[in-house]
Amino acid sequence: MTLILCHSAKGGVGTTFLAAQLAIRFAQAGRQVTAIDGSGQDSLKLHFGILPTQFAPNWSKSHTMPLVMSNVSLIDAHLDIREEYFLNSLRRGDLAREKGAIIIVDINSADRNLFRDLYDLADLHICPISPDPAALVSLSQLGGDQRTTELEKTVYVFNMQDDRHKLSRHSYRFVKELFDTRLVGTVRRDQAVFEALAMFEPLTKIAPNSVALSDLDELAQSILNMSELSDMPNFPDSDTSPSDPQAVNPSGSRVAS
Repeated sequence: MTLILCHSAKGGVGTTFLAAQLAIRFAQAGRQVTAIDGSGQDSLKLHFGILPTQFAPNWSKSHTMPLVMSNVSLIDAHLDIREEYFLNSLRRGDLAREKGAIIIVDINSADRNLFRDLYDLADLHICPISPDPAALVSLSQLGGDQRTTELEKTVYVFNMQDDRHKLSRHSYRFVKELFDTRLVGTVRRDQAVFEALAMFEPLTKIAPNSVALSDLDELAQSILNMSELSDMPNFPDSDTSPSDPQAVNPSGSRVAS
């Protein structure tokens, strides 16, 4: 079982979006995937086309009343996620019914205590970053007393990238210089992402040609390649991103300038 945390230092950078989209792509790759909403916002389900009035099962009901969308099991665990029985269940791998199962936990950016509690259990932490000065500054708070660049299980994704704007281009270069090979990919900004969410429809239905979809495909494959080819939990040390900002790495994950 692989436990992946999706948590950013600041809200509004697309953490829940990435958690949902990666879960869908991991399932498409043949993995057993469970996506856990630990944010308390009940928003993860929206990215699967589920209405706000429809409820994902909580931790206790997930075994008897599962909700599966796009071959991903959805669980709302914000009431359980700090409880010892929840942590013990993760340690035992209770949700891993198949070899290679993946558990993705979406964590609110403000809930840093929960993030640190789960970090030791996790195999990988994906931290989205957007071209927002406040988001970049908040990175220094991510690891608490530990420097952000020393978080061994953490990789970074540059989300909402738009190289038509100077701030986005310069933000990317700053992040690339800071994190080097731990910056594993980018996802370009597309208004269709927000439109699909507003319509409670999957992005693939509303905008099947969205540039974000191809970026997400490459990002998911890059992460799967890392987990399959390297030993956890230190596989982010692998060289998964090129030094040339305009190059494409061997796994196919685009790194934009």
